Amino acid sequence: MLRIALTAAAIALCATAQAQTPSSTQTKAERNKEKQQIMQEVDKSAGKGYGEAAAEGSAKAAQSKGTPRALPDKQAKQQAMQEVDKTAGKGYGEGAAEGSAKAAADKTARKAPPVMGEHQKALNKAATQ
Repeated sequence: MLRIALTAAAIALCATAQAQTPSSTQTKAERNKEKQQIMQEVDKSAGKGYGEAAAEGSAKAAQSKGTPRALPDKQAKQQAMQEVDKTAGKGYGEGAAEGSAKAAADKTARKAPPVMGEHQKALNKAATQ
């Protein structure tokens, strides 16, 4: 993977080097230094190796070792899974029927629909013409 990235970067570098004409004021040493800087940037952006990424992951895990867990014990985990099983086991029809029953049993007062202002009535009238 790293070889592919470096090869692509080298090809891109060659393509840009051919497209750019060196200015007469730059010396050969300055041009070489500029090329070296470009290659260093490419190497940095090529990605982290497996060891470096693994070390960062281990450091992050060590920092979060003492944090409290969402489900602290086995009983809480089992209860959470039972709740998931209850809801996941219902088919669409059963869930929809329960929702309809809840809506029918709901006797709370409904909100009155909003009253349109004069500007809204004018906009609706203009939109329908």
